[in-house]
Amino acid sequence: MEIGEARQDGMLVLRPVGRIDNLTSAAFQDRLLVAARAGAADVVVDFTAVEYISSAGLRALMAASKLKPKERRIGVAALNSIVAEIFAISRFSEVIPVFESVAAAVAAGASAAHQLAEAAPMRVHFWGSRGSLPAPLGAAAVRGKVRDALLAARKRELATAEAIDAFIDRELPFTLRGTFGGNTACVEIAAGGDEYVLCDLGTGVREFGRKLVAEYGSDRKHCFNVFLSHLHWDHVMGFPFFPPAYIQGNLIRIHGCHRSLRDALRRQHQEPGFPVDFDTLGATIEFVELVPGRTHQVAGLSVLPIQQFHGGDSYGYRFSRGDKSIVYSTDCEHKYSVLDESYPFVHFYRNADLLIFDAMYSLADTVSVKEDWGHSSNIVAVELAQAAQVKRLVLFHHEPAYDDRMIEAVYGETLRFEEISRDGHKVEVIAAFDGLDLTV
Repeated sequence: MEIGEARQDGMLVLRPVGRIDNLTSAAFQDRLLVAARAGAADVVVDFTAVEYISSAGLRALMAASKLKPKERRIGVAALNSIVAEIFAISRFSEVIPVFESVAAAVAAGASAAHQLAEAAPMRVHFWGSRGSLPAPLGAAAVRGKVRDALLAARKRELATAEAIDAFIDRELPFTLRGTFGGNTACVEIAAGGDEYVLCDLGTGVREFGRKLVAEYGSDRKHCFNVFLSHLHWDHVMGFPFFPPAYIQGNLIRIHGCHRSLRDALRRQHQEPGFPVDFDTLGATIEFVELVPGRTHQVAGLSVLPIQQFHGGDSYGYRFSRGDKSIVYSTDCEHKYSVLDESYPFVHFYRNADLLIFDAMYSLADTVSVKEDWGHSSNIVAVELAQAAQVKRLVLFHHEPAYDDRMIEAVYGETLRFEEISRDGHKVEVIAAFDGLDLTV
């Protein structure tokens, strides 16, 4: 495959010619990887002479994007209508910056890197979504799912693995083909940099750590920024089982507004609760005390904490970059009868692209038997999201006593309540589950 090369104002411009498909993508990837590893300049791929790009070509772009140095950017320019449509359908325009022309990329000049970073999406991954304590799927629940799936499969022609996969994906409800999961709170926010950002250290952080070590091995060192909502056990109990904490060279910064951060994390490593003393952990662990109401800059994000209503105090966090915002607000009991501009959380949630909200109980429970237990409801979640003009609301911190069917029922009721209570602004409602991936 012919790939031209030129330099324009410090930017490396690659100009492939023809089709980037299964036959040519390997050569395209090799050239991209050379440019990415060199790291001497930002790279823009000029698509003026490219007729078509396949999934293999798109993967080549992503491979180069992952290997490039943090401070360098890779973008594409001058896509024809077909290639632009492929980028849109595959949503690659959300992960690879697209310019109208090479001149437009070059014109950004010294600020191009910053602009590309601002334009890149943030990814949110849920490693743990339960509240209070883990809720693993038991043998009876698994058997029930298998039984119901087999009943649904009767009289279907499922002679191949492909047919079975299609049946599972297209015909089975979520409660049969999956599960909301049983791990306690842990949410990852991937902002495109080299540092990791995590909200809380529930049992879900074990799964995150295991995946990271399996993918990169123990030789590659990482920096983790953890934001703790509070110090109740379900939000810190995963840390003793977080594999990167045992690897020398890793750096773990634990951010929070409680002055007892260090003591709380050290205490759960003490006898008789756990056999590994905190001081023997291989990673460097730092504690960073944050001030509520003050914006902090961490890992390329602006982070604003707010004090919430919960036993022992909890704190919500608003993570912002450019014009995008993610709010993590769990373990808060909202008691105000009027949810208007006078209520501080309406302002804190205002125009958030994503609001992760503790909707553990029903409204009836929060005003009766579970009043003052420190959690909120799906009803208040919707009303606050509507008042604050939030774009997407994620129901989070699921009641551990609820099985998948019950959580799904609550989710369906919440969708209906959002519809009938809507006054102009539509809020997209999502129920969190372990493994959920969202893009902001």
